[in-house]
Amino acid sequence: MKRLILSLGLVLAACGGKQTPEGETPPVAAGGETPEIATDKQGLAAEETPAAKAEEAKPGESATLASASTTVPEAGATAAPASTPAYQPNATAKRELLDGLRVANDNPKQAIDKFLAAANADPGFAAAYYNAGVIYERLGDYSNAANQYRAAIKANSRYFAAVENLANLSVRQSNPDRAEEVLMEAIRQHPADLTLRNRLTSVWLSGNKMEAAEKEAKKILKADERNVGALLNLATVFFRRGQHELATTVLDRARQINPNEAEVWSNLGFVYLARDKKTEAVEAFKKATELRDDLPEALNNLGALFVETHDYEAAITALKRALALYPDFASAYINLGNAYKGNKQYQEAEQAYKKASQLDPAATEVIYNLGVLHLDNLLSGVDRLKRWENAKTYLSDYLSKVREISNDDKKRTEGYIAEADRGLVREQRAMEAEERRKVREAKKAADKAAKEPKGEAAPGDAPKGGDAPKPAEAPKGEAGPGDAPKAPAGDDGPGAPK
Repeated sequence: MKRLILSLGLVLAACGGKQTPEGETPPVAAGGETPEIATDKQGLAAEETPAAKAEEAKPGESATLASASTTVPEAGATAAPASTPAYQPNATAKRELLDGLRVANDNPKQAIDKFLAAANADPGFAAAYYNAGVIYERLGDYSNAANQYRAAIKANSRYFAAVENLANLSVRQSNPDRAEEVLMEAIRQHPADLTLRNRLTSVWLSGNKMEAAEKEAKKILKADERNVGALLNLATVFFRRGQHELATTVLDRARQINPNEAEVWSNLGFVYLARDKKTEAVEAFKKATELRDDLPEALNNLGALFVETHDYEAAITALKRALALYPDFASAYINLGNAYKGNKQYQEAEQAYKKASQLDPAATEVIYNLGVLHLDNLLSGVDRLKRWENAKTYLSDYLSKVREISNDDKKRTEGYIAEADRGLVREQRAMEAEERRKVREAKKAADKAAKEPKGEAAPGDAPKGGDAPKPAEAPKGEAGPGDAPKAPAGDDGPGAPK
């Protein structure tokens, strides 16, 4: 009596949003060649992580901290050639950024101070602004995150990781038009950059602009037939249309091009789920999480599949990892609640369900799962009658709010409600019987006490009113009981010598 919440949507190659009125991007450079990208990430590069799911763009997705070790090009973009001059921050700025990286995990607020100090020391140091934005984003301070991403773009318009993160933030704030505006502005400045185009394609996908998304993905593939990001987005188009075999074919092509691309495996996992190939789905999600440990969707679905196979400990581990990456992931909390319930950790299950409800009040699955949880178990601290009332209330609320429900699911839920009613009646009768028994036992004890004679000692009891009488003392001069007879005065006794 539980429901698994699977994120049945492909991992898009970019953030989400919807199409602008124009619906067209500038033409791709002839021959599909992208221009050389002069980056200021030399040893302070942003290792881009594409957004996991456009309609639910995640904090921290596309938001890996810029490091101070090696240059990593944007995914799908042409790497900067060795001859490209690297931006050299001044010594103070570089030192402050390195200090910020060292404390980022343990003390994020201190890290922000360090990154901002680096930016103040060198206003042209885009990586410093970017890193401050990443930390703000992880802390849920989206306003300051957006400001820092804009500052990074202002410092270097080719700092595309900041462009993508800024667009993702707009999606999370339910402003897809702003996300598209950010991307379109960047594409107008850099029309040959295919990574930005893939991001925009995902914006259209999340807005169900299938035709525009398919057209753009094919435009990118015409320029670069091995572009994995475009293949991922094209597979998403086919997946959304229910063309699962075609989606599999496209993803297999992407896997041949780059077998180490985690999102290819993650998307294959989603397609396998849709095709009810759960064994293959588990293996695909496992592979994705082995290649990259920052894909919350893959971890969430892997956890849900572990729940289905009753491997609750593994499920809890995977789902906690997903939530560490994305603390506002409501679906992961629902699946975590299912895992805790299967593992007989009922209090933790209730907490997980309630957290999911806080994050997504419209998630009717949470209401259903809470109802089933109370129906099956008496939670600590819950009144025996309240348990059944809670179950009925949650399940009735579910039926009143769910938009689409099959006849079988409706009948099953109605059956659970009837079971809650029966449970309530049974519990009331049991409690009434217990009360009657207590009354009988109390009366029996009172009757027994009343039958005992007042003022008379019961057999074997000491007399009331004092201690037991002492034996009478013998008169002075007379032997007491058991004493040897005393001789008369002056008589030494029989046979005594005189």
